[in-house]
Parts: sequence; C-alpha cells; structure tokens
Amino acid sequence: MKRLIADDLVGWKDATRRKPLIVRGARQVGKTFSVTEFGREYFENVVFVDFEKNTRIRAAFDGNLDIDLIVLQLEVETRKKIRDGKTLVFFDEIQACPRALTALRYFYEERALSVRSSNVSRYRSGIRRNTGD
Repeated sequence: MKRLIADDLVGWKDATRRKPLIVRGARQVGKTFSVTEFGREYFENVVFVDFEKNTRIRAAFDGNLDIDLIVLQLEVETRKKIRDGKTLVFFDEIQACPRALTALRYFYEERALSVRSSNVSRYRSGIRRNTGD
C-alpha cells in the first residue's frame, strides 16, 4: 500500500546529512506501518523500539546521554546490530520516553545514524524535521 508519506521518507533518506525525523499524527493512521515498510525497502535492517510496550528500554536513556552506550544497549535489547548508514532506528511512541526525545539531537551530532520516531498528536499530522536546536 503506497501512502502519501512514502515520498517524504525517501527524500529524507536521500539527504546528505539526515537529521532525526519525527512523524506525528493521530493514532491508527499508518505511521508505524509506513515507516517499517520504508525501512525494509531502503535499509539493510530496522531496529524497532516501542517505548510503550517495552518499558525496560527506557533505562538506556537514564543518566548521561552517551550515544555510543545507548546504541550498545539498544543492540543488546533488540538483538540486532546497528550500523551507521545501514540501519534505520525507529523509536515508536517516543512521547513515553522524554529523554529519548532529548537524545535525538545527539544521534544527529555524534553518529551518522538514521533515526526516526513517531509521536501521537491529536491535532497535527505530518512530518517535522528535528532541528536539533
């Protein structure tokens, strides 16, 4: 199923230096489906982290926001290797872990990872590029 968001996601992927991407929208409109399908098509692997279903993963963001350490913890928790430029890291329901939202800027500044998150909003939908500021 091709969705309107697909072209925006491809444009984000093709950017020279990708900033973390936040996709906002109401529940049950296909955000997670669209991003996971996009990840399967355009990346070697997808690391999917759902902060509502896996509360244990939130601990990776406690304390210092050392991105290398967070990546190691994500690899252990998901049992998947995260490779810069080859892996799409997908944080679903990121609003359940505010420190993960804060960490997005450090993923951009310190690692060349493709990070994408979804956030539920009753009033706005669409794609917002995280400025990191």
